[in-house]
Amino acid sequence: MKLKVITPPTSEPVTLEEVKSHLRVISDDDNTLITSLIKQAREYCESYQNRKYVTQTIEGYLDKFPSGSIEFDNCSPVKSITSVKYTDYEGVELTVDSLNYSLDDVSYINKIDLAYGKSWPSDALKPTNGVKVTFVAGYEVVPETVKWAMLIHIQLLYDEYKPAEIRKMEQTRDNLLSMNKVWWRHEAKR
Repeated sequence: MKLKVITPPTSEPVTLEEVKSHLRVISDDDNTLITSLIKQAREYCESYQNRKYVTQTIEGYLDKFPSGSIEFDNCSPVKSITSVKYTDYEGVELTVDSLNYSLDDVSYINKIDLAYGKSWPSDALKPTNGVKVTFVAGYEVVPETVKWAMLIHIQLLYDEYKPAEIRKMEQTRDNLLSMNKVWWRHEAKR
């Protein structure tokens, strides 16, 4: 699924104060830099885990409807589905009735399941991005392992370390992130 963030997060999993405390920074001189590093760390960690951490509204695009469920394999956890729309080959956008599907937000990889006896529309779709799913994603409470991975990532970007120390810190960060990583079908677990 291709993703487009419509409403970005309004907060981050770690605060400026938490990061400054972790880095042992007292001055406010680097607040702008550290704030930027927090966002960069969240984006890196989200990409690594194929997850979304804080509440954001997203449009997900598919070229066609699947034969079964629509899986959110690169953006769980999903809180709610706003709409499932599709554009036919003539450019007309249509909405799938929400009674035809439901959100499975319990499975490790969240998905949209069809209601019993229902199927996705069989209309001819525009060739690219014919299906658009608008949804809200993000944790209610971000896991502590993610927060620690973000702090380590920020520390790597902010401070200077020897190459051996960098490798250890990167390995620690990646080990923390691997705990809840959504593995894509083509990826092999390490």
